[in-house]
Amino acid sequence: MTRILVALGLVAAAAAVAVSAAVFAPGSSPGPGALEAAPQADTLTSDAAQGKPEVSEAAPQASPERDLAGPPEPAEILSAADIESPSVPPQIAESVNDFAFDFYRNVSDTDENVFFSPVSVYTAFSVLYEGARGETAEQMLGVFGLEPDGAERHSASAHMMAALNAEDPHAVLEIANALWLADWFSPYEQYLDIARQTYLATAETVDFAGEDPPGVKKVNDWAAEKTSGKIQEVLDYRDVNNLTTAVITNAVYFKGTWLVQFPEEDTREGKFWKGEDGIDADFMHVQGSFDYAETGDAQILRMPYEGDRLSMLAVLPGEAGGLENLELSAGKMLEYAGMLEPREVLVSLPKFEIKTNYDLKRSLKEMGMPDAFDEKLADLSGLADLALLPGNLYVEKATHDAYVKVNEEGTEAAAVTTAVIQAVSQPPHFNANHPFLFTIYDEQSGLVLFMGSISDPAA
Repeated sequence: MTRILVALGLVAAAAAVAVSAAVFAPGSSPGPGALEAAPQADTLTSDAAQGKPEVSEAAPQASPERDLAGPPEPAEILSAADIESPSVPPQIAESVNDFAFDFYRNVSDTDENVFFSPVSVYTAFSVLYEGARGETAEQMLGVFGLEPDGAERHSASAHMMAALNAEDPHAVLEIANALWLADWFSPYEQYLDIARQTYLATAETVDFAGEDPPGVKKVNDWAAEKTSGKIQEVLDYRDVNNLTTAVITNAVYFKGTWLVQFPEEDTREGKFWKGEDGIDADFMHVQGSFDYAETGDAQILRMPYEGDRLSMLAVLPGEAGGLENLELSAGKMLEYAGMLEPREVLVSLPKFEIKTNYDLKRSLKEMGMPDAFDEKLADLSGLADLALLPGNLYVEKATHDAYVKVNEEGTEAAAVTTAVIQAVSQPPHFNANHPFLFTIYDEQSGLVLFMGSISDPAA
C-alpha cells in the first residue's frame, strides 16, 4: 500500500509522537459524512519530473453519497498568544486524563515499562480533528473527549496552550505544534488559521519526495530542538514519499527539580522485585514531609517539583505483583489525591531513564477510531479541497515516542477509599522496590502531562 501521511509527531518531555497521517490514496473517493460541496480552491501546480502527483485544475464531481465538506466554518478564533492569565480549562483536563488511563490500559498488557504523554497525543490529534468530518470526526470525539462546539473547543485549546507555555521561574514546561506541508499541497486557509492561532502551530513548506527527502531532516531537527535533544528522530525517510501531503508534529518538554531532593550520597544499590525475580537497581533515599496516604491496596505519595506547580504522584501497590490488580482510572486518581495528608515519610525510589515507542495507529483503532486510518472511509475533507487531489486523505501512520529520566535532582521528560493512617513510632516507608504507577501533573488543573509505570528501572 502506498504510504501517504500527515505525520503527527508528538514530542514530550520528552514524549514524541510521529503521526504519519493524512495522506491520500490515489483513486479513492473523498470521505463520507460531509456537509456540502467545497468551494473552488486555487489551482495547484505539479512537477511530473520530480514524481509529484498531478493536482486537478477543475474539481471533479463528488459522488452523491460522499459530498465534500469544505473548509471550517468562518468563526472568530481566539489566539493563544493573546491570553494574559491562562489556565487549563477543567473540560480539557478531564478529557486528557480520561484518555490517559484508556491509553494506559491499552499499552500496559506486557511486563515492559510504560511512559507516554497523553496531553501530547491529545493535542496532535486535536490539530488533525479540525480537518475531520462525519463519522471520522465522531470517532475522534469519542476517543479523545473533544468539545464538539468549534468556538468552545478553540477557546479551551487556546487557554491550554497558553497555560502550558506560561513562563515559570522554577521549571521548564513547553508545548509546541508544527505543520509540515508538501510543496504541492495547499490546505484551506481557514484550517491553517485555526492551527496557527489556537494551537500556536508554525507552518512550513517542505519536500518529502526523493530518496533522501529534506523534509524528513527538518521534522527531526525540530523534534530534537523542542525536546532538548532527548528525542532526535520521529520520522524516517521510509515514512514519506511523493504522495505525502503533510506532517503534523507536537512537542512537550518538561524539566523540573524536586522540592525535596535526594542526597546523592544516600543513593545505593538494591533489589527491585518483579514477583520472585530481583533486578539490581540504584535506589535514592530521603526522609522529609510529603503528602501521603495509604489504602488497603496501595501507598500514595506526592512529590512536588520546585514552584509547587507540577508534581509526581506515585502509586505503589501493596504487593510486588499487584499493579495489575489496582483500579486505575482518572476518577480513582482524584480519589487518591483527595486522601493525601502531610506526613513525615521515608522515600526509597529507583533512579531510571527510559525511552518508549508506541504505534498509535494500532492503539487508536482498537480504542474506537478506525476510520481515520482507512484510506476509503477517512473523512478529512475539512483540511483541504479533496476535489483537487488525486485521492482521499487519511492517516497512514501514527507513532508516539517518549523519554523520561528521574534522578536525585529531579525529572526530565518530561488517589482511594478511606485511608486509615495508623500512628507508628517510625515514619512510613514508601519503598518503591517493585512495579509502581506514576503521573506528572499540573497541580492547578489536575491535567496529566505524563504517565507511566516502572517494571524494570534498569532497562
